[in-house]
Amino acid sequence: MDNSQKLRIGAMQTRIQDQFGQDILNILSGQAMFNEFYDHQLMGKGDYAPFNEAMCSNDTTSAIFSDEFNRLRASGHRVPLEEYMKITVTPLQSLFEKKFKCIAVWFGDDMFCQINLLTLLAYLEQARYDGKVYFHMVNELTYDVEETEIKLGGYQEIYQQVLIQHRLPEANLLPAMYQGIRLYLEYIKEENEITAFMKKHSDEPRDELLQRLFKRFPHYGLGDTQYIKLMEAL
Repeated sequence: MDNSQKLRIGAMQTRIQDQFGQDILNILSGQAMFNEFYDHQLMGKGDYAPFNEAMCSNDTTSAIFSDEFNRLRASGHRVPLEEYMKITVTPLQSLFEKKFKCIAVWFGDDMFCQINLLTLLAYLEQARYDGKVYFHMVNELTYDVEETEIKLGGYQEIYQQVLIQHRLPEANLLPAMYQGIRLYLEYIKEENEITAFMKKHSDEPRDELLQRLFKRFPHYGLGDTQYIKLMEAL
């Protein structure tokens, strides 16, 4: 992140802070982005929290962040419930416990981030959040940012259609989210372009194959955990 990106992000934050003061929750795309904002002194007024989930992987439930949801997600990630609560739920306590006039979301445009964004928007509807929502689409390599105001409405239904029923919704969506959903529905197939690539290069050492996958499929936004799980299933 260079000074021009820092200044642009800072200007976006200042505009929001001038309107809402301290009543802002910034939700960042995972611990890495949270650390990046902290290291570059980009944490202004309001609260900051990382969204430490990978909603594109494993099963989910209709009631987001319910007890059933937390148990199922922990099982899918192959971690004890206590660890899931510590890593994913506890950092979001301000989202669950406080009332904010504005929620500023800082996520990428890849499939991984867009499915997380869909889940978060569906949760806000579930919680009957009635404040402003701004989506800052971050290029996580360059930290260029595009800001869009999001009007809540219909995201719970889209969440159901995509993550529970595994089908393409008919609703009008942000282009990045539509593309993310299309990639997600490809990704969850037993045979897809990623597994085909893995089979083609199955004789390579795992670390080398992982590097190939990161370069070949950046639009999926997957990490080594998701790729390794796919390898193990082949």
